[in-house]
Amino acid sequence: MASTSYTENLGLCAWNSTDKPKRIDFVNDNAKIDAQLGGHIFDKSMHVTTQEKARIYEPYKVVTYAGDGTQSRTLSLDYEYSFAIVFQKHYPPVTTDNSGNTVLRSAVVGRMFGSNSGLVLKSDSIVLLQQTTATDSMINNFNEKNGQYVMILFK
Repeated sequence: MASTSYTENLGLCAWNSTDKPKRIDFVNDNAKIDAQLGGHIFDKSMHVTTQEKARIYEPYKVVTYAGDGTQSRTLSLDYEYSFAIVFQKHYPPVTTDNSGNTVLRSAVVGRMFGSNSGLVLKSDSIVLLQQTTATDSMINNFNEKNGQYVMILFK
């Protein structure tokens, strides 16, 4: 005789001592467990992905780097960040050089709202520009040789 009693929630076989389990009982129970557990595990409205968890529990990352003086430098990123703030330590955000050009030493860049001329945020990297001559009286200063910089990257 198959199971004469069943569990309350999933209706799985709860055999009495006099019941004689049949193979179909196990097959049916496994199908019920698979449907319930599988449906729960893959329910995206109930669970968050690893990338979503990273955004929730670690919403930003602070990185420091030393400039190497190259005109264009690409730093690899470990995550697809939404936007970044980059600034040079020990300097105000904007200064003026001896020729009266504006020197940008800080900027905000985002993949959703674009970039300024000194920074480009890509899905897996950030491009930092260093100029030695002004363009329209502006100099981007994000990779000055031996300059110390901070990047705050937001997920």
